[in-house]
Amino acid sequence: MRIVALLWKLSGETFAEIDAFAWVQRWEIRRTWHTHTYRDTRFDALAACKICSAKGRCPTGLPCRRCRGTGRVNLLEPPASRRPERPSGGRA
Repeated sequence: MRIVALLWKLSGETFAEIDAFAWVQRWEIRRTWHTHTYRDTRFDALAACKICSAKGRCPTGLPCRRCRGTGRVNLLEPPASRRPERPSGGRA
């Protein structure tokens, strides 16, 4: 049992700086006694674009407007509006 505790302590000291950086970045940290795995949780917000079937191009060959040609959309970002906003106080 002492060996396991020693390995955990050594692992904690070895990965302390990297863990601190990951914690500041709000990454997910998975620890075992010999490895630490880091993952950015923002990847959970990515989904395949349904308009272009995750290809990044419309049937016309132009880049998809919804995903901007990447084939994926970020569910945390509001969708881009089709019409540019009109200046306030102006005539319609």
